[in-house]
Amino acid sequence: MDQKKYAEGLAMGGAAFTLWGLLPLYWKLMRVMSPYEIFVQRVVWSFVFVVIILVMKKQIRVFGEILKNPQNWLKILGPALFISINWLVYIGAINNNYVIETSLGYYINPLVLTLFGGIFFKERLTKLQTIGIGFAGVGVLAKTLMYGRVPIIALILAFSFAIYGLLKKQSKLDSLNGLAFETLVVGIPSIFFLVFIEASGGGISGNLPVYYWGLIALSGIVTAVPLLLYAEGAKRLPLSVVGFLQYIAPTIGLILGVFVFKEPFDLKSLIAFAFIWIGLGFFTYSQYQILSQKEVSKIQLENKIY
Repeated sequence: MDQKKYAEGLAMGGAAFTLWGLLPLYWKLMRVMSPYEIFVQRVVWSFVFVVIILVMKKQIRVFGEILKNPQNWLKILGPALFISINWLVYIGAINNNYVIETSLGYYINPLVLTLFGGIFFKERLTKLQTIGIGFAGVGVLAKTLMYGRVPIIALILAFSFAIYGLLKKQSKLDSLNGLAFETLVVGIPSIFFLVFIEASGGGISGNLPVYYWGLIALSGIVTAVPLLLYAEGAKRLPLSVVGFLQYIAPTIGLILGVFVFKEPFDLKSLIAFAFIWIGLGFFTYSQYQILSQKEVSKIQLENKIY
C-alpha cells in the first residue's frame, strides 16, 4: 500500500467526518431562522458552490449533458427526496435540542445499510453482522421502552440516509455531479419558497443583520466540502478504515450534545447507547474479517498466477 496515499486518505477522511461532527455548532448559529428556511438556503447555496467547483474543474459541460437526458431527471428524484428528508429532519432536530438523538441515528446508519444489502442485493449477512444488527435493535427497543417513546428522529435519519445510499449505489453519477443534480432538483422549488418568505417579510431581509446572508451562504461550503473530502479519502483507504472513521461524526455529536449543549444523558441513555456500541463492535470486527479474507484470497491468487 502506498503510504503517502494512505496518509492523505486518513487526513481527508478524518477531516470529512470531523467537519460533519462539528456541524451542530454551525446550525445552532442559524437557529434564529426556521428549519425550513435554513433547509432551502442550504440547498440553494450548496448548488451554487458545487457549480463553482464544476466550472473550476471544467466539468460544467458534462453536467449540462447529464441534464439533457430526461431519464436522469427521473432517476435523481429518489435520492433528492431522501437526502432532503435527512437534511430537514437533521436541521430541525439540532435546533430543537435533539443533538444526542441525531448521533444515535448516525451510529445506527451503517447497520441499516448492511441490513439493506442483505434484503435488496441478497448480500449474505455474516453471523457477526447479524449479532451486531440484533444488538442495535435491542438498543433502539431499550430506548423506546425506558423513555416511553420511539426515537423517531434517530430512525428517520438512519433510514433516510440508508435509502439515499441505496439509491446512490444504483446511480452512475459521480459524487460531484450527483450532488449538483440533487440540489438543482430540490433547489427549483426552494428558490420559489425563498423568494416568497423574503417578499412576505419573513426572511433575513429586514429581520436579521445583513451578515446573516454571509453566514447562511457558508451552508453551501459546509455541505459540499466534507462530501468532496470523503469521496477523495475513500479512494485512498481500505473500506475497513473508512468504516471505522465514520464513527467520528456521531461521537463528536454525542460529546457536543452532552457537554456543550447540556442535553440530558442519564443512565437509561447510556444503556441504550451501550447496546448500539456493542452492535457496532461486532459489525466493525465482521468488516475487518471480510476484508482480511479478501486480502488473503488475493495473495493466494497472485501466487497461483506467478
